[in-house]
Amino acid sequence: MLGAEVILLLENCPLPVFILDAAGLIVFANGTAREFFDLDDVSSGRAIAEFFPEWPLNPAPHSRYETTDRSGRSRSCDVRVTSWQAGDASLSAIWIETAEREAPAGLALREANLRLRYVIEMLPQAVCVFDSKDRYVLWNRKYAELYAEIAEHLRPGIAFEDILRISLASGSIREVVGDQDAWLRQRMTKFRQPVAQEEHQLQDGRWLRYDDRRTPDGGAIGIRIDITELKQREEWLRQLFEANPMPMLLCDGNSLAILEANHAAMDFYGFGRSDLLSKKAHDMHAPGESEVFAARLSGLTGDCEARTVWRQQMADGRERHVMIYVRLLHERSEHRLLLTIADVSERVLAEAEATRLAHHDVLTGLPNRIQFYKSLDESLQSGKPGRTVVYCLDLDGFKPVNDTFGHAAGDELLKLVGERLKAEAGGNMVARLGGDEFAILMKTEGALDTGLADRCIAAFKDAFVIKGLPISIGVSIGIAAAGAADHDRDGLVHAADRALYRAKAAGRNTWRIDSEEDTPSRIKRA
Repeated sequence: MLGAEVILLLENCPLPVFILDAAGLIVFANGTAREFFDLDDVSSGRAIAEFFPEWPLNPAPHSRYETTDRSGRSRSCDVRVTSWQAGDASLSAIWIETAEREAPAGLALREANLRLRYVIEMLPQAVCVFDSKDRYVLWNRKYAELYAEIAEHLRPGIAFEDILRISLASGSIREVVGDQDAWLRQRMTKFRQPVAQEEHQLQDGRWLRYDDRRTPDGGAIGIRIDITELKQREEWLRQLFEANPMPMLLCDGNSLAILEANHAAMDFYGFGRSDLLSKKAHDMHAPGESEVFAARLSGLTGDCEARTVWRQQMADGRERHVMIYVRLLHERSEHRLLLTIADVSERVLAEAEATRLAHHDVLTGLPNRIQFYKSLDESLQSGKPGRTVVYCLDLDGFKPVNDTFGHAAGDELLKLVGERLKAEAGGNMVARLGGDEFAILMKTEGALDTGLADRCIAAFKDAFVIKGLPISIGVSIGIAAAGAADHDRDGLVHAADRALYRAKAAGRNTWRIDSEEDTPSRIKRA
């Protein structure tokens, strides 16, 4: 007969209130009435004449009557009676105000109780309050609306477990429940703990967070929070994390332990999930970089854009170059690090190849003129003792090869020449300056050793075989040296060129040193 909202309003009323049917039987008594008349939790069905012998009462407002509680104590009170029609039924309400002056402590307690009711009504969450025997004391409208299927059964004094059983028996329980007995035992066990927090999914797909806390007097306060939107956001983020094609790692901000890894990360590193989650964020880094990366992560105070290229080792031992984007996430008092790994191995290799090509001859793979002059500058400016020696080499008889056999044969010949010169150079730089011109750069601290020039000339004695045809050519060499105080690289190269021209003029397939006294008798040989 009475809706949940009406019952809630009557329970919040500080005056004792009875609701009667047309026969004068009690259909509802609020908590104040039960306390005032010392009634049991269940008072429905009792005749009002038991408490007001003069029933029916005068409907005039504020009529004075004598009433007797269950213990036989008589009290004088003012009574107001209101009646109304509820469908086919006639109902009456008796509003009782005691004529006795309440003790100050009792009045303060009533006022405090009323304020508590107002407070929980103002809260945006569903709230319920229980006594030390786990019986309902009061609840707010949000709670009654959330559990509409059991709202009509809610009344002060009813046990929480009884409400759960009623909800289970009705089949309209909101939570997703498997084994009802197991669910009930687990729910009550958690409810009786000092602090219990858990999440439950409702049958309509929504999620609730239960927050039950025991009060110092043994009672409990329960808060029900709708976290559906939060769970949806968590699910969206989880899907974005898992489906992201970029390898991603979620790490603890303090220990750097890997807490989560998406599928792309497992595929990238080649580790299984359990293996990857047993590692720390810096464990995959190459030796020498691991400690540096860990120190950077530990010192982060905000997000970090990827600017450093790191070397990491995969499960199969391969090494990859990566750039790592880091996002700092806060979760309550803890912080997390979200690492997104970008594989830049191909880019690094391409850049390295581009750098190599910029400083190396495309045909022979030898350092080119740019790299030769760069290395020559470094040798002259190093400040190290000793002399820098330049050998300028020019092939004898190369032009007829191009004219007779074609440029393809000439190119193949230049490759073979480069290989023979490298074999004789003993680790010193061999460069192709252009055309059929080559150079060798070396550093020496002793007397000028011309044995290298002799070995290079001897390397051309055997014919070069191009497409099955033997081709014989020679080489002329000019040599020049500069001391540590001489930084004139162009002068040094020109000096070697002058020596080269004299070697060619002397009959080719020989060498000369740029010196006024460069006769063979004055040159130390190896």
